[in-house]
Amino acid sequence: MLSPSSAARWIHCPPSAKINAEAGDRETVFTREGTLAHALAELKARKAFLTGIGPKKYQAAHAKLAQDELWQDEMDDHTDRYLEILTDLYAEFPDPPHVAVEQRVDFSEWVPGGFGTADCVMVGGGVIHVIDFKYGKGVPVSAEGNPQMMLYALGALAAYDLIYDLDTVRMTIIQPRLSGDPDTWETDVGFLKAWAEEVARPAAAQAAKGEGEFAEGEWCRFCAIRATCRARAAAQTALEDFGFRLPPTLTDAEVGRALEQGKRLSKWLSDLEDYALAACLDGREIPGYKAVAGRSVRVWTDQDAAFAAARESGVPEEMLWERKPVTLAGLEKIMGRKAFAEALTDYVTAPPGKPTLVAETDKRPAITNRPTVEDDFG
Repeated sequence: MLSPSSAARWIHCPPSAKINAEAGDRETVFTREGTLAHALAELKARKAFLTGIGPKKYQAAHAKLAQDELWQDEMDDHTDRYLEILTDLYAEFPDPPHVAVEQRVDFSEWVPGGFGTADCVMVGGGVIHVIDFKYGKGVPVSAEGNPQMMLYALGALAAYDLIYDLDTVRMTIIQPRLSGDPDTWETDVGFLKAWAEEVARPAAAQAAKGEGEFAEGEWCRFCAIRATCRARAAAQTALEDFGFRLPPTLTDAEVGRALEQGKRLSKWLSDLEDYALAACLDGREIPGYKAVAGRSVRVWTDQDAAFAAARESGVPEEMLWERKPVTLAGLEKIMGRKAFAEALTDYVTAPPGKPTLVAETDKRPAITNRPTVEDDFG
């Protein structure tokens, strides 16, 4: 019920824990794909850092994973990058650290029944480093203040604190499908233990009993009742406040607040539409709405036979096909990232992207069109 992956939700919204536990986990093609990629990442990490996996055993295990229906060749590239980063992190230790792969961690001292599995843990030189591999490509996940990573670190600390003299905790998230660079956050053991006592323990106690207040926020993303939650619905009505403000134009500060609330409103509306569609298809009535068949797109029943008939009717063969170059990303996928970089780096450039509005927490540097002193007088 109090899993590390949902920690952000049950810490901020304790009573949601029981509701989501009762709903159960919903397996999707994306979760199955992630499980397969994690198995491949684990295999490569074990071969690199532990004993017992020789070339033949590795090839056999790799071939078995490649037979899965969800296998994609790009998984090799992304897990190779994961291994490269692990190797770099290993090299940062002054002396070879202890390495554990798929380390079970127990943080039940602070969270009732709390346990999880850390993808990789490195320990040495007063440092414990917890690394998490994420295969998703939808949303970037930051390591800074990440409750899941902090719980993993607490469990790892509980396992190694009596063996090693530890004072520094590092947490790294690797998302190779979104960024080639890892995201690392560092804190000290004292801060982590204080967070465990002041934040994790009381929130977990409330969540385990189904107590506390429902609260809306980014943690609603994967909640089982995200569409119909009354607390989330109530939070959206705050946008109405802007209809009664003076002066008649919003200040920049109000615009920032409205944008933040608007993003949440958009997500909530999307979840509500999904729920209403499912309800209509289930035969239930949502007043004012109904489910209908969407726009239909024509498709060939037999393309080869259709093209043969077109040729017989006088259409030249060359008119039936279009020739276009493969995209840069497509060629990189065909060649593999390493081979692509070695052969074609000199022919690739990345011009500045179109200005985009993002949250202040985004790690990219801010840009502006306002001229600098150097522009004016340089």
